[in-house]
Amino acid sequence: MSALEPSQIWNRFTRDPRDESAASLRTGDADRAVLADVLGEAFSDGRLDREEYDERSDAAVRARTYGEFLPLLQDLVPTTGTAVPAVRRASAGDLEQQAVAVYERKRRDAWVEAVTITLICVGIWGAISIAGGWDPHFPWPLIVAAVTFADAIDKTFSREKYLGKEREKLERRARKEQRRQLPES
Repeated sequence: MSALEPSQIWNRFTRDPRDESAASLRTGDADRAVLADVLGEAFSDGRLDREEYDERSDAAVRARTYGEFLPLLQDLVPTTGTAVPAVRRASAGDLEQQAVAVYERKRRDAWVEAVTITLICVGIWGAISIAGGWDPHFPWPLIVAAVTFADAIDKTFSREKYLGKEREKLERRARKEQRRQLPES
């Protein structure tokens, strides 16, 4: 492959398709996306013509097990070498706890930020008003308070939306860390 070394390609999969013990295991969308990337690169390099690419891409979308991946890749990527051992993934419970902790911290920070910014603005507004012989001008800190408190309120009452975003970030980070920890084959 032009962009990635063969060992890097095998490391991108959750389980190594060359591993016979993984042949009957079901794959996920992330693994099918890796397969699609490899096929797309082979097509763009001219190693697959349009018909071959279409056939293999259709097969890749329908593939359900790792054993179905290998025939689609064996003439594109060297299959020799040691199969990459499976890496322990963070459990769903671990990721959920981490996501909740991050959400709670961000929610708390949003409230602290809203109160702090509002108090600073009220202080500035009060100082300006007193400097003019207590002539309270337009209470512009109310606008700032509305914006900052709106964010804090949104974070508080849209818990599932923010937890979903945090889960996705943590899952991406865990997958990246797994790929980094996999040995080169």
